[in-house]
Amino acid sequence: MRKAFTLMEVNLAIMIMAGGILSIVSLYSLGYRENRQSREDVAGAAYAEAVIAPLVVAASSTNLPWSVFSKVKNHPADAGNHVGWATYFDNDGRVNGAQSLASTAFSETMSELRASATSSSLPSSLPTGSSYDKLIPGLVIRHKQGEAVIHISFRAARAEKELLSMPVYYTEVRFQGNPNL
Repeated sequence: MRKAFTLMEVNLAIMIMAGGILSIVSLYSLGYRENRQSREDVAGAAYAEAVIAPLVVAASSTNLPWSVFSKVKNHPADAGNHVGWATYFDNDGRVNGAQSLASTAFSETMSELRASATSSSLPSSLPTGSSYDKLIPGLVIRHKQGEAVIHISFRAARAEKELLSMPVYYTEVRFQGNPNL
């Protein structure tokens, strides 16, 4: 009598091998997705730093007079008491106009603060570059008139529909200027 494998044993071995190969192949797509998400997270954090840092420098300048700091407006502009991230929604609940809203918020706030800022090298528009051009920015600046704190929050996503699901980078800037001016 010859010893050999039965058809059942061969089929079982093939099934086990196929399961192992399929699980290894699925790891490639998972790894690719996680790698892409990691790149986007790092680019979003770098973009947030490039946007928030000049705003903080301008708003926390020691020669900034209270008269300028106290008049910094909310951005995006108050649209029916929806100042903040709710402003980025249209009537259908979709993200709408993130690029233009963020650009306007940045440039208008910088122009409000620029007159008294110590550094003339502060940018007047959102930063650009190869890693930023693929991201849609969202910037919210909240400031109650007369309060000594400005709240700045920023998000960046690959697509507008993903903007509100991305991490928020947030900071507060307290008045450090000259209260007598």
